[in-house]
Parts: sequence; structure tokens; C-alpha cells
Amino acid sequence: LVALAEAVLEVSMTVIRTAMRFAPLAVFGLMAETMSASGLKTLADLAIYCGIVLSGLGLLLALYILIAVVIGRINPVRFLRAVGPVQLLAFSTSSSAAVMPLTMKTAVDKLGTPATLAGAVVPLASTVNMAGTALYQSVAIIFLADMSGSPLAFGDLALIMVTLTGASIGAPAAPGASIAILSATAASFGIPLSGLALVLGVDRILDMARTSVNVTG
Repeated sequence: LVALAEAVLEVSMTVIRTAMRFAPLAVFGLMAETMSASGLKTLADLAIYCGIVLSGLGLLLALYILIAVVIGRINPVRFLRAVGPVQLLAFSTSSSAAVMPLTMKTAVDKLGTPATLAGAVVPLASTVNMAGTALYQSVAIIFLADMSGSPLAFGDLALIMVTLTGASIGAPAAPGASIAILSATAASFGIPLSGLALVLGVDRILDMARTSVNVTG
């Protein structure tokens, strides 16, 4: 049974490695097709989309620092110096789960959190506290709706944001996991996925930024 499981794992990893090698070419092809149909204006729209997401994440990060200062009664400079290595690792790995051990060590050693409290809160928060992911997905949904010429009413926007906030709570703490939630949510609200290729093209950069914010939270 062990040998069979190892053989299946090796086959699966070979398929995944092959897919990852071709993924950049596939995304490039999808973006080229979308741009040829929509024109160079698409690049400007994509830049605005990225700017809005990064600005929102910046405001969320500022809110987290404010909470640390007001409620945690910690100097913001000391806080940022303490969590800097965790943010950097989160930025490079795009995975809240991958940095969990360092997050717990930083909380205990540098921020003075009791080990029992850190052991209870950090694993839970790594899955539940995905505010950066919810923010990103909300902006992405609006971007996809605009790209397809299907503007959303205010009521639809509010419902989508509530839905994505709930969905982000159970999102896997792994790179690219939010794309699956985004696609499913857009399809359930009848939003065409014609602009998804553009979202995929810049997702890695935004994924690194939102993971850093999530881990800071």
C-alpha cells in the first residue's frame, strides 16, 4: 500500500510539475487573446485594478497597525520590526500556512504573547482571518463584471462582498487558492469569466501582497 501510494504521488507530482511549466505560457496566451479582443485599454484597466487592490490592502495594513497600537499598546515601529521577517516570508511564499511556525515564534519571542495563547490563536487565524483575500476578491469581481459589460447593482455588490467574506473564512492557506473561490462566486452570480485571464496574469503579485497583510492581521 505504501509503495502504491508513493507511485501515485510521483505520478501526480509529475503531472503538476508539467502543468506548472506550461502555466505561464497558457496565461500569456489567454491575456494575449483578451487584449486582442479588447485593445490596449485593457492594460490601463488592469493597472487601475491592481492599484485599487494594493491601496485597499495598504489601508487594511494601517488598520491592523492601529489596532496593535491602541489595543495592544505596542509601539508601531517595534511592532513592524518584530513582524518584518514574517511579512517577508509571507510575501515570498504566498502561504499563511507556510509561515505559521515563524508567526507563532515571533508572537511568543518578540511580542510577548503567552505560548498557549499563540498556539490557540495563530492556527485558527491563519484560516479564519483572511480579510485581505476577501478585499481582493471583491475588487476582482467588480473588475470581471466591468470587463464583461455587466455592471452590478449596489444590492448585488453588498451581497457579493458578504458572500466573499464568508467564503474567505474557509479558504485554504495556500498560493492561488482564492482563484477557485473567485471563479465559483462569479459564476454563481452570472458574471462572465472572460476577464479571468487578466486576473490570473497579475494574481501572483497581488497574492503575495494580500498574504503579507493576512499574516500581519
